[in-house]
Amino acid sequence: MDFLLTDPALILILAGVGIFAGLLAGLLGVGGGFLFAPAGYFVLLSVGIPKETAILTAFGVSLAAAFPTVLTGALAHTKQGTVSWKTAAVMGLSGMVFGFAGGFAAAVLPVDVLTILFSLILIFGGVRMLAKLPSGDKTSIPAPVSAVIGACGGFFSGLLGVGGGTILVPLMTIFGKLPMKRAVAISSAAIVFITAGGLASYLLHGYFDITLWIILTVTAVPAAYISAAKLSGKIPEKVLRVLFFLLMTGISAKMIFDVFAG
Repeated sequence: MDFLLTDPALILILAGVGIFAGLLAGLLGVGGGFLFAPAGYFVLLSVGIPKETAILTAFGVSLAAAFPTVLTGALAHTKQGTVSWKTAAVMGLSGMVFGFAGGFAAAVLPVDVLTILFSLILIFGGVRMLAKLPSGDKTSIPAPVSAVIGACGGFFSGLLGVGGGTILVPLMTIFGKLPMKRAVAISSAAIVFITAGGLASYLLHGYFDITLWIILTVTAVPAAYISAAKLSGKIPEKVLRVLFFLLMTGISAKMIFDVFAG
């Protein structure tokens, strides 16, 4: 589906979402889907798209917008020498397969179930941003562990239209014993593969909108590059994490309320 978005207010909202999501992608290793998906969903609902189509289209657009965003961040992290591409490739390829499966699962689940699941992962993502994760000293993760971590992140990425960083990063620090900075960098690289798998499912089902994708991508990609290459360590992460938590909690509450309000 494609529609021509002409409302300046909606365009500005999407542009703001893209910029903020790009900043988070570069600084915190998330793919942006936690913001892309709900923003696209609410915009599509506001122009009269049925919620069943709106949420799946928003997920497809979210993954498509996250792809170049995390690629930009991954390249910046690679220049800094913090990405183990061997670990990222194993994790990403496993996640790509399971992301494709997750996208197919999303197409057959009831929209209210998807909405509630997405709301719950928003809450999880917000809490994760506030939680202090363990930090080890490893530089890479054994391939079997990487594959399992990628499968977990990939399935939820495809199912709910998110990049998977909120799942990958804590799993890498807890089970892979990686330091946070390296986990964030590897997450960005792995998500490049993972989003491709989930996106393929949504494109096969026709759940995509070019207008939303263009607005989110042209704003998020430059922001991701600048934040990863120029702003890392210069913006207080605590402020971003608290703001992310508040946003996720508010969006989740709104989506759950809409489900039960009918």
